[in-house]
Parts: sequence; C-alpha cells; structure tokens
Amino acid sequence: MKKLALSLLALTALSSASAAERFGFYLLGAQYERDTNATDSFRVGLGLPVAGVFEGTGVVGVTGNVGWLRHTRTLNGDGTGVQPYYGAGLGLSTVFASNSQASVGGVVVYPHVLGGANFGLNDRWALFAEASAGVNVYAVGASSSYSSDSTSGVGPGFGLRVGASYRIR
Repeated sequence: MKKLALSLLALTALSSASAAERFGFYLLGAQYERDTNATDSFRVGLGLPVAGVFEGTGVVGVTGNVGWLRHTRTLNGDGTGVQPYYGAGLGLSTVFASNSQASVGGVVVYPHVLGGANFGLNDRWALFAEASAGVNVYAVGASSSYSSDSTSGVGPGFGLRVGASYRIR
C-alpha cells in the first residue's frame, strides 16, 4: 500500500511537472497560466487593487478574471515565434467609494470571448497582446444621508490586454 501511494505521488508530480506554467504582468494586473494539454491552458488574473484617500474620500476597487485559452500553433523549439490563441473568460470587477456625505458601490460581471497572440522572445520570455468582447452585467448602488438609489443593467464590453510573461517551467 505504501508503494502504491508513493507511485501515485511520483506520477502526479511528473504529470504536473510536464505542464508549462507562466506568470505574467499586463497593464494594471498580473496573471498565472497553466497548460492543461498540448493546445489548451487555464488562466487566472488579478487586476491591481485601486485604493486611496483623496481629500476625505476613500476609494477601493479590484478586478479578477479566469479564462480558457486554445493555442492554434506552438512556439518554435527555442521559444521564439508567434503563437495565436482564442478562448473565453469571465471577469469580475468591484469598486467602492465613500466620503462623509455619501457612498457608492458597484459590481460588474464580464463574460467574454477573446483572441490574441504570444510573441516568444526566447525559451522563457514572451510578450502578448489580446482583445476581448462580451457583455457587462452591472449593479450599482449609492446612498447619502438624504436618499439612496440603485440600478442594474447590461451593456457591451470590450477589453485589451498587453503585457509580458515568464515561463516558470
């Protein structure tokens, strides 16, 4: 039984060691991507939190996203070349602002399709550019000492992501 457990542990370590992993930065965020097979990968991103106090007003905001990517080509053996991809994702953004008079908060969910390309520089580094389109489903609420109001709706959404990634393994 002990040998079986050790064998399964070794196989698990070997199978996960063969999957490529990348960590990247894009304008206003960071992401982690892991290959699930030869053509597909799973990505998780976190937008840089926004926080600040400006003349008695506080603001906090954060974004996050998950995505599935299908690569249509592989990079060259030395990691150079162009690797186009397409996929789908789901983004979530939230912001809250308040001062002594009022407060405002909102949430946006962004299901979308995406397309882009990795531009391999060497076996570790790549640049990437990506565009996305989908819908923004939002809910916003505001309140003050005098009244409160809220609204929700759906509208078109577009995104652009440009950055660099580093292949961990």
